[in-house]
Amino acid sequence: MRAGPGARQPGFDGVVEGPNGRLFVKIKLRAKAEDGAANAELLAFLAKSAGIARSSVTLESGMSARFKTIRVAGGGEAAAARLKELIAP
Repeated sequence: MRAGPGARQPGFDGVVEGPNGRLFVKIKLRAKAEDGAANAELLAFLAKSAGIARSSVTLESGMSARFKTIRVAGGGEAAAARLKELIAP
């Protein structure tokens, strides 16, 4: 994921190329990147979008970086399909 803090409206914002040519899903967030507020909003946003519990979404790496690795546990194929649908252009 690529977090974009300080946006007017939160939401999926397409796919961008990141370091080493890898593709990342860009997500706009309202919270500023201060005291973990944007990270908390990102995890809550993803959980709500996938229709799963907030506790099922964790930040694996990138705590203080724009590019982040997220782990989604549970939710199964329905949650994965829902996220893919929201990300697709």
